[in-house]
Amino acid sequence: MKNPEGARRRLLLSSCGLLAAGVISAGAFLELGKGPVERPGRPGSDLTGQLAALRGANGLARSTTRVVGDDPALYPTAYQRLEAGLVAGGDDRPERVPPAAPKELASLAKHDVLDTPAWRAYYVCLALSEDPTAVPGPSRRAVGVLTRAGVKGPAEKEASAYLRGPSAQDDDLTSLATRAAFVQTLTCLGRQDTIPAAVWDRLSADAAKAREPAPVLQARDALTAAGRSSPPLRALNRADELKDEDCARLEPVARAALSVLSAHMPAESRACLRRALRDEDPQTRWLSRRALLEANPDAVLPSPMAALRPDGLGAKAPRQLGTLTATYDIARALTASGQWRATPEWLKNGLRAQGSGEELDKADQVLLALSCHRLQLDCGPQADKGAEQVSRMSVPARPAPAAHRAWHRLLTARAEFELGCPDHADETTTSGPEPTAAMPESIQLAAVLGEAGCRQAATQLVPGVNLVELVRAKLEEGDLLTAADALQTALATNKPIPQALHHELPSLLARYRSEAHPALFSEQPGGPASARATRAAYYLLA
Repeated sequence: MKNPEGARRRLLLSSCGLLAAGVISAGAFLELGKGPVERPGRPGSDLTGQLAALRGANGLARSTTRVVGDDPALYPTAYQRLEAGLVAGGDDRPERVPPAAPKELASLAKHDVLDTPAWRAYYVCLALSEDPTAVPGPSRRAVGVLTRAGVKGPAEKEASAYLRGPSAQDDDLTSLATRAAFVQTLTCLGRQDTIPAAVWDRLSADAAKAREPAPVLQARDALTAAGRSSPPLRALNRADELKDEDCARLEPVARAALSVLSAHMPAESRACLRRALRDEDPQTRWLSRRALLEANPDAVLPSPMAALRPDGLGAKAPRQLGTLTATYDIARALTASGQWRATPEWLKNGLRAQGSGEELDKADQVLLALSCHRLQLDCGPQADKGAEQVSRMSVPARPAPAAHRAWHRLLTARAEFELGCPDHADETTTSGPEPTAAMPESIQLAAVLGEAGCRQAATQLVPGVNLVELVRAKLEEGDLLTAADALQTALATNKPIPQALHHELPSLLARYRSEAHPALFSEQPGGPASARATRAAYYLLA
């Protein structure tokens, strides 16, 4: 089974931290301070039956009931344009690659917030690249689009900060691929001269010793594009694996990258990569096509699968896949509603398939472990590896300003396995400018600190905030997620919760219920039901 979370950014091999995990509030079966939070009479008897509306094609829960189809996104736009631009025989880019409309691309860069500014800039640079096989060079068009979107400055700042001090939460391969992408981003934005020589030296040294071909190729491309020689690569020691006719044993991105790096493509790899031209992931299709054409520029290949709109943007894949992130949200909704023993068989089977299948990214192993632990399932070796990773996680007492999101996720993982409040977390919780106590970010952080047992730190983050009134206010404003975090923060910090609020909550939540699936909830009234909103609602109702 294909890795559901890693497919978006295969070259990274593992997402940075738990990239899409989000901040998750305290649950009914987690200790908050000294005792578990449980309240009788919890609703949710219809939840297990209606979860089918969130069922993904891979047996995991989807993030929303909304059918993904024609909505454009930066990631598919970038790689579908690269894929469509690769043709045999050295021809010019074909007419099937329509120009990217600057206004529409800028709007996408502004609003496609699934990625950070530096990653959004990277995808814009790829989308506007003139050569689908080369690293993007300085691009006035990319600068114009990103300036229009208000993303250029934040992207430069994020990329520069990461290159000077990569996140301690990223493993070596994630760090290598991220640095390779960010030097390309700064180059595209005309800021290559701001990259210190030490950054290039470290990138070269780390590429030399890494064994995974995909991030090594990304780093080598960045180095050679900057006029620097490629170091001897340890990854090339794996070249014999290209002769393996079992296509499942070496993932297409690794096989394609290894072929490009070694300038060698045995018949076995040629057959496997031709099959990969029909992969669901546009990055996999592009890299496989690149490898096949570099091995034989005159190769006759099937037409690209890329389906670009007239404005040059690419849509998300129409197949409705679930994610481990959404599945964890649903696992928490099931426990909060007291329905975890009735977890649908399709969801349990989906988790077990992930746990016994091919190697997952480290971040996905952790997410899998969280869901399986929450539902008390034995999910196999991949989940066991995730649980072992959680036990080894260290949480910095004072995270960097740009690392608060990753800090949230580390605390969430520790809380799930009841590892307690990390050392010093109660002494200092923030760095940089102090956030406003009632801001959603502060409430989210306070909730996850409380979940991890860091009661003092949670209290310090929300001084003077009337959390009970904030619950009411956020629900009236249309912000279900922050309302749930506010209530969990109140519980974690021993704030009294009036019985009147419990009586009011069902009516306050009524307009968030999905009309088609009333046991599911939307993040905003009238919106599609989502896994995050459903988890939040059942915490409020618990």
